[in-house]
Amino acid sequence: MFWWPAGSMWEGRLASEPGTGHLNPLNPKTYQVLKRVINDVATLFPEPFYHAGADEIIPGCWKADPAIQSFLSNGGTLSQLLEIFVNSAFPYIVSLNRTVVYWEDVILDGNIKVPTTALPPEHTILQTWNNGHENTKKIVSFGYRVIVSSSDFYYLDCGHGDFLGNDSQYDQQTSDNSGNGGSWCGPFKTWQTIYNYDITYGLSEEEANLVLGGEVALWPEQADPAVLDARIWPRTSAMAETLWSGNRDEIGKKRYTEATDRLNEWRYRMVQRGIGAEPIQPLWCIRNPGMCNTVQPFA
Repeated sequence: MFWWPAGSMWEGRLASEPGTGHLNPLNPKTYQVLKRVINDVATLFPEPFYHAGADEIIPGCWKADPAIQSFLSNGGTLSQLLEIFVNSAFPYIVSLNRTVVYWEDVILDGNIKVPTTALPPEHTILQTWNNGHENTKKIVSFGYRVIVSSSDFYYLDCGHGDFLGNDSQYDQQTSDNSGNGGSWCGPFKTWQTIYNYDITYGLSEEEANLVLGGEVALWPEQADPAVLDARIWPRTSAMAETLWSGNRDEIGKKRYTEATDRLNEWRYRMVQRGIGAEPIQPLWCIRNPGMCNTVQPFA
């Protein structure tokens, strides 16, 4: 069955892209296979965390299954389906002495989510990717620890259009996506955008203590080994500096000038080591330090 049935709206898709699908929470074999996979992964990786996903559940996929159709027709809900799945997988992962990491969708999705009572904060970390600071605030307000991967700042694949062919939005000279080039999370996240992001913005000191850190994401729809280095570096280095050392000096001013010099030097070190990191300035600027800096702030 085609992942996006002909004639259906986007909401009627079976997946968000080809080659994907969902596990069936009502099929007992799901948990037989799942527990074997979880056990194998936990054995291979001794770290005390296990990422269990649970993001972007597509209703159309579950609704295409006869058993789930019967469940829903008898008063069941899609959120209850997810809760059935979580109630089986979560305790098993915890029994392996792992803290379970879920994407934020598991409690924040507008349509399919579980109650927070299903995920005790002492055993759960949530990873946020939507709505920037707003969702970080929501997650910590529930008492959860959080990993920040905001698509507004930390998605490295954004700004490269979309993988869809035969896209009618490009039939017109202008479109609703003219500002982001057809990329759902455009525009491109520059190193300055990444460096500028304060992942604890708007949080109290107590709430900020629940923010474990951040993680950039590079999804592979339009990235492969040929472009991997340039997509990652040196933008990820900008995130590393701001998370390790902060992005402000001792008087609270953003350190863009210093950071530019450091990233330029670091980029050339990577290139010398065979890493195809993209440049952040013309070579002339590097050979003439300070000559490419602005002399006054932009309005």
